[in-house]
Amino acid sequence: QGMLQRTCLAVVSTAQTLIVRDKHAFNRAVLKPKVRCHFPKPMEVKRINVHGWNARMSTPEGRRVLMNRILKGRHNLSH
Repeated sequence: QGMLQRTCLAVVSTAQTLIVRDKHAFNRAVLKPKVRCHFPKPMEVKRINVHGWNARMSTPEGRRVLMNRILKGRHNLSH
């Protein structure tokens, strides 16, 4: 009788622990501390401004670059 009660208590406490863990499983506030957003970084901004889709489409030479990449079958056409 006493062993059965201890087993039941252990099962209930384990279930309560799992429920508490499930509640926080996908909560980003619990998993990751609050950090200011560091994207886009300055060099990434420059890379995108120089080599990005809008920069390529703005000139005839850039459109030629994109077409060559399309014809070659590239997965990523620009940054």
